[in-house]
Amino acid sequence: MIELQLDSAMVEIPIPDFETRSEAESLGSESMLKELVLQADANLEQVYEAAEKSGNRTDSSLTRARMASSVKTAESEVPRVKSRTTFFGAEAYGDRFVFVIDSSKSMLGYRWESLCVELVRALHSLSPDQEFFVVSFDSSAHPMLGLMPPKQLFLKPTSRNVKKVQNWLRSIVQGHETHPAGAMAIALQLKPDAIFLLSDGEIRDDTVVRLREWNVSTDPDEYRKVAIPIHTVLLHSEVGYATLEKIAVENQGTFTPVNRHP
Repeated sequence: MIELQLDSAMVEIPIPDFETRSEAESLGSESMLKELVLQADANLEQVYEAAEKSGNRTDSSLTRARMASSVKTAESEVPRVKSRTTFFGAEAYGDRFVFVIDSSKSMLGYRWESLCVELVRALHSLSPDQEFFVVSFDSSAHPMLGLMPPKQLFLKPTSRNVKKVQNWLRSIVQGHETHPAGAMAIALQLKPDAIFLLSDGEIRDDTVVRLREWNVSTDPDEYRKVAIPIHTVLLHSEVGYATLEKIAVENQGTFTPVNRHP
C-alpha cells in the first residue's frame, strides 16, 4: 500500500507485494496489475475535483501536478510479470531466449524430427514482444541462418522468421562430435534472459568448466554469481544424463530428460 499526502487529503494506492512469481501470475497479466494504478488515478481525480470546487486555483493546480507525479511513481512500482516460454517442458522466463541444439550424427532420425517439431512449436508460442536465437553444434558451432553475431541478432517470432529457421534446420548436415562450448559462447555473448541447451549424448569438450568461467555476473552487488540461467534437455537418451544435470544445477537452470514415447 502506498499512501500519498496531497494537500489536505490522504490517498491510498494499493500495490500488492508478491513473495513468489506464481502469486503475481495469479492475477492473470501485467495489464490487470495496471488496473490498480487506474484505480489510484480515480482516487486522485476525486481530490482534484474537491480542490476545483473549493475555488482555490493554486491548490487545484498543485494537486493536478502532484497527481501526475504520483501516478507515474505508482506505475513504476507495479511489479512486472515476466513472459515465459517452454521447450520440451522446460520453462524459462524473460523476453529473449537462445536455443542451443545438438546437430551431431547421433541426432539423425526421430530425435532430429522431434527436435525440429518442438523447436518450431516453441518459436510460434513466443509473444510478439519476445525474441529468439538458435545455434546448433557438433564439432563446431553453427548460428542460425549461417550468420554470426552481430551480423545476425535476435529475431521476432513472426511467421516469416520462423519459416526461415525451419528452412535452415532442413539444410543442416549432421556432423561429428558433441562439442557445445563454442555454441554456448555465442549464446552467452548475446546476453539473453535464458538459454536452453539440448543434446542426446555425452558432451565431449570442456563446456562444464568453461561455463564456470564465462557465466558469471559482473555486477558487484549481484547476490547471484550466475549471469544467465541455463536449462538443459536430454533428448531420448540416457547417455549424458549426469553432465547435463550438472550444467543445469551449476547455472541455476532446470534439467529435463525427455523419454521417447513408445
